[in-house]
Amino acid sequence: MDPARDEQLLSVGKQCSHPSCLLVDFLPFKCQHCAEAFCQEHFLAKDHSCPSYDETKHNRIAPHCPLCNEPVAIPPGQDPNIKMDTHLTQECTVMTGRAKQKSKPVCQSGRCGKVLYSPIRCDKCHKQFCPSHRFPSDHRCSPAPVAQSSRLLNLSAPSINTKALNAKASAASDALKKHIPTSLPKPSPQPPASSSNSKPALFSKTDRRARAERESRKKALQARAKKGLLSEEEKAFLAAEEAAEANKKDDCVVM
Repeated sequence: MDPARDEQLLSVGKQCSHPSCLLVDFLPFKCQHCAEAFCQEHFLAKDHSCPSYDETKHNRIAPHCPLCNEPVAIPPGQDPNIKMDTHLTQECTVMTGRAKQKSKPVCQSGRCGKVLYSPIRCDKCHKQFCPSHRFPSDHRCSPAPVAQSSRLLNLSAPSINTKALNAKASAASDALKKHIPTSLPKPSPQPPASSSNSKPALFSKTDRRARAERESRKKALQARAKKGLLSEEEKAFLAAEEAAEANKKDDCVVM
């Protein structure tokens, strides 16, 4: 074995810290308790007998009370029997006869009593309800009484004279009407557009297509006329087309 190559391999990966393994692993696992590198077979605390692993701190299970069936949390370092005796004498609902205290609010609709993880507050009675009883008709809503302080504030508020305000508003509108001219110049009537001025669009798509068809047919007849293959009707049509084309050329005036 080449020692230089072994050093290169060791620099890429890490060697398993287990004394009986010492395998070079390119993707080693790091123990969260002792921070040593291990291979896939020895990275668990129980597989390499980790000295920094304390089972009482990490592998904790809360036992249930045999009477009220509630889990009893055991603090680290305390005897579970002592904690269970304390629970039976002070916290157990069966032994003490106390009602179970709910940490979260419940629905206030009659006998519902559902635990509300997202309570919905009614705008009228200001109580919390579940989604099934959130509407006033579902929980027989009775509006909350108005506080006495708000009533006193309403009584002590000065009364507003609406007649005086209306008179001031009408006087202001009359003053604005005096400054604004009543007669405005009328717009001059425009003559209606005559139908004689409107002309159809020249060389529409249909006209261009018909003209192209006639040109192509005339060229085909001229080619057949050179070979002497035209009938009498085709000769008459070709003569009429050539005469019409000659008339159009005569009508054109060069400016």
